[in-house]
Amino acid sequence: MSLQRHLACLAFALALALAAPAAAQDVGRSVKRTAERAVQSEVERAVDREVRRATRCALGDERCAAEAARRGESVEYVDAGGRVVAAPAGARGQAATGPAFRVLPYAGSSQREEKVLAFDAYAFVVGRESNGDLRSRQVEGRVTKTIYDNPKGRSTLEIARNYEQALRGQGLRVVHQCAGRDECGGTGTRESNWMRVADMNIGVGGDFRYLAAEGRVGASAISVAVMVNKQRSWVYVVEGEAMQTGQAGVSADELAAELAASGVVRLDGIYFDTGKATLKPESNDALAQVAELMRRDPTLTLEIVGHTDSVGNAAANQRLSEERALAVRSALVIEHRVPDRRLRSRGAGASEPVAPNTSEAGRALNRRVELVKR
Repeated sequence: MSLQRHLACLAFALALALAAPAAAQDVGRSVKRTAERAVQSEVERAVDREVRRATRCALGDERCAAEAARRGESVEYVDAGGRVVAAPAGARGQAATGPAFRVLPYAGSSQREEKVLAFDAYAFVVGRESNGDLRSRQVEGRVTKTIYDNPKGRSTLEIARNYEQALRGQGLRVVHQCAGRDECGGTGTRESNWMRVADMNIGVGGDFRYLAAEGRVGASAISVAVMVNKQRSWVYVVEGEAMQTGQAGVSADELAAELAASGVVRLDGIYFDTGKATLKPESNDALAQVAELMRRDPTLTLEIVGHTDSVGNAAANQRLSEERALAVRSALVIEHRVPDRRLRSRGAGASEPVAPNTSEAGRALNRRVELVKR
């Protein structure tokens, strides 16, 4: 029965209670209570239906997000601990009033300023040139600039390290980080470069730290830049446009930057049949980016490492991780003409997790293929 019909029943019960004698009034009161319970039940079911329209997906789980979109549902992304870290941009396609991807501030910080631009360009600093100038590349999309006042009695290292851990926990990879003028650049007349290029103030003391991270969250490309000085923290989030189906999860440029920074990079955009080592066709774009990376640097040699979550038999997981790493290596050699001598593969099973295996979000982060610089 619809909500309107329940309300009509309630109105009838009230009218009956007022117009009828005492015996009929008892009946009216009974009808009234029944109608009220029915109305309450209908409201509760409506609320439940509304809540169910938001689907929770692990960070980076593009298939979960795509399936939710086909059902007309919103998506909430959760980290390895099951906490919501990226809420829907808007309910069922409505315009968003805040950033869809949220970087939580360091504990005790107070927000000083926030500005959201629906679409803009931002100079994403990814290194420095030999002369001290900043090296940046432009990223475009929804730009959110937030400035926080730092809590007193905290070092820039502690605050920056917490942001770094939070971003890694949300599935992003750090592509550049530095500390101080000597390491980050900005000496002499170039101090203004941070304001001119990155719109961030390094401060007069020189005690500052910067980090840049990026990755895929659902179907969107996310770039985050964080600068911390003694007084304040600047946090920029750029949410790129939705990625087309089959597009590479990462570019050759991004792979090269992360390998140069840390020697290891998660290879996004690689898909296997469930429980098997059979590569899906949509993995081809990501493999092509690896081949391009190898073509640009003829001296580069890589180890391809397969990882699983801890669900199931440990020996079976170990075999699966080995077979998946070998499948990636074989595809690069046979289909993309990468010399076999420049690649080797191994499986780590569930022995090298990057997140707890106690939640689906954590297990999704642990199921991965990595490239390790040899």
